[in-house]
Amino acid sequence: MGATERAAQDAFAQFVRHAVDAAHDEHDWSITQVAARSGVGRSTIFRWLSGDWQHHPELPKVRAFCAALDLPLGAALRALTPLTYKTSPSPEVPAATAMELLLMAVRDRFIDPRTTSAEKEHILAALHQLARRTTSRAG
Repeated sequence: MGATERAAQDAFAQFVRHAVDAAHDEHDWSITQVAARSGVGRSTIFRWLSGDWQHHPELPKVRAFCAALDLPLGAALRALTPLTYKTSPSPEVPAATAMELLLMAVRDRFIDPRTTSAEKEHILAALHQLARRTTSRAG
């Protein structure tokens, strides 16, 4: 396992630990209750907590976990992809999945109420520039 994968496992384990602890503190939910409310199996949550997973967590499960705990999906995705913004995706993560994760993280960043107007303008400008570059090459 490379450093990128280990960093993602550690970051995601920390994210899940914080989320489970907050659910316990705020709602008195056990891991069993978090699993029941999210539809994510207890064993999966325990693997996430320990950072002991062989393959990238499945996006639908991460999405369900975040929805059940009222967490921004972007925070989970940033934990799962801590270095992919600067490096290419790992061989274990298919390119399409890595791109989907990054696009979702950008979308979540854009709709996050803590994102400033200047940051939103920067995101939009970058997306417009990429879209223009793609369409101009196609012609």
